[in-house]
Amino acid sequence: METPRDLHPGLIGAWGFAKEVRQELLAAIRGLSPIQWAFRPSTKTWCVGEVAEHLLLSDVGSSKMVRKLIRGDYRDIAFPEGTKLCGVDLDRYPFGSLDAPRVLAPTSLRDRAIVESELALARERLRLELGRFQGDDPEVLRSPDPATGEWFTLGGWVKLHAWHERHHAAQIHRLMATAGFP
Repeated sequence: METPRDLHPGLIGAWGFAKEVRQELLAAIRGLSPIQWAFRPSTKTWCVGEVAEHLLLSDVGSSKMVRKLIRGDYRDIAFPEGTKLCGVDLDRYPFGSLDAPRVLAPTSLRDRAIVESELALARERLRLELGRFQGDDPEVLRSPDPATGEWFTLGGWVKLHAWHERHHAAQIHRLMATAGFP
């Protein structure tokens, strides 16, 4: 795996994990037919295409969060006493099943090839944003998750993003194993 030269050494491991998880996601969705992409076992679940769209929106949101952290938008927000801070050592997805925030909810079903292409572009944007960090320690930058209130460091955001994607890749695999999946 090629290591981006512009990433801080404290982010390289988290970024490598994010790349590994993205490959797992792409392996799951590549080659799906339009019928498989749109298959919905019930009206209460997303189809594979909607899960992928959600992950695309999540990439965009994570890029924005990284930009804000590096820019210093959260430096004056006091870290609440007794609050757990999730860092680059985050080793699992810290949430159960949650409703997606409105800004991360898919609004339409788009063509798989278009979503795959946009996933690649959004991921590169996230990498470029991470490459802007020039500080000594990415773990000193921290912010709350707007959706849950949990706090994450810059490296923690990268790991959260990867674990979130793995959580949804597993959801896609469960959809594909559902009775009636075409």
